[in-house]
Amino acid sequence: MRIAIDCRYLGKSGIGRVCEGILDALDLTAHEYYLIGKRDRLARYTSRGAHLVEDASEPYSIAGLFSFDRSLNRKCDALLIPNFLVPFGVRIPILSIMHDLAFLDVKETTRGAADRMIKKTLLKRCMRRSKKIACVSQFTLDRCRHYYGKLAEKCFVNYNGVSEGVFAYAKEHAAPLQKRDTIVFVGNVKPHKGLNTLLSAFLALRTDTTLRIIGEKDNFLTGLSLEEDAYRNVTFTGKLDDDRLFEEIACAKYLVLPSRYEGFGLPPLEALCLGTQPILSDIPVFREIYRDLPVKFFRDEAELTARMRETPDRIDCTDAVRTRYNFHRCADQLIHQLEELCRR
Repeated sequence: MRIAIDCRYLGKSGIGRVCEGILDALDLTAHEYYLIGKRDRLARYTSRGAHLVEDASEPYSIAGLFSFDRSLNRKCDALLIPNFLVPFGVRIPILSIMHDLAFLDVKETTRGAADRMIKKTLLKRCMRRSKKIACVSQFTLDRCRHYYGKLAEKCFVNYNGVSEGVFAYAKEHAAPLQKRDTIVFVGNVKPHKGLNTLLSAFLALRTDTTLRIIGEKDNFLTGLSLEEDAYRNVTFTGKLDDDRLFEEIACAKYLVLPSRYEGFGLPPLEALCLGTQPILSDIPVFREIYRDLPVKFFRDEAELTARMRETPDRIDCTDAVRTRYNFHRCADQLIHQLEELCRR
């Protein structure tokens, strides 16, 4: 089987990490792979036998929607897209990955009515054009059913995994017996991530604990100034390389993910593997993904403040996380579905 994969998301947070996890888990000798993206980001995969289809376009741009190399329609049997943005010009069966429907469920994730309409159109186009759609959680699949009815019959649940890099770091670096007096947040800075809730709850702590926000602060904290004395213990680290990211998580007292909406939520799984307890907003998808795992939930700012004051539990559940959420299983399921498509 000859499979094309849109790899232009590599290097980005969120979807980029999922794309990397899938590529790392694939046996590139089992099928013939055509990887679409930048030469430097794909070098470690092309050196293992995959074909490079060079494309430096931004997948989220208009140009990126029209940059598909149509010769792949002759060379390949199917296309795997790690997002809902289906390029124009594709004539082979498509398997796409649906992470969430935040653009429909959370108004603040779009920039006005026009942007919302464009994204709504592209989401529906993905639902129509894809032969199969991998939903990263049952929650996301249920939202597809809510909006798209019978089109959602092509959807199936395929959980994300934790990257091998996290497991390797955890194996080489034992979780510190004495944690730093820090709390970390990891993720992008979109409004539904709930960082304002975390900041308000953290301010109420009134301790010497440091909050480290791993992400960019530009265009996010509307109305808040980190130069004010009240926020003296809040630090934005910017984007970190993997080793520094894993160290920050492993040494922290807690990782907090206060999201109002998620399709999956990967950073808390990484925290559990690194020996750090997560504190999570009490939303349905977190109840699904983190069932039976040692996390703490909160329902409002006051409860979050109370949780952050508590002494964290000793965490040792790497094997449990790896059994349930690994990219080898995720990738195997995707390839199985692609094989089914190509046999039709």
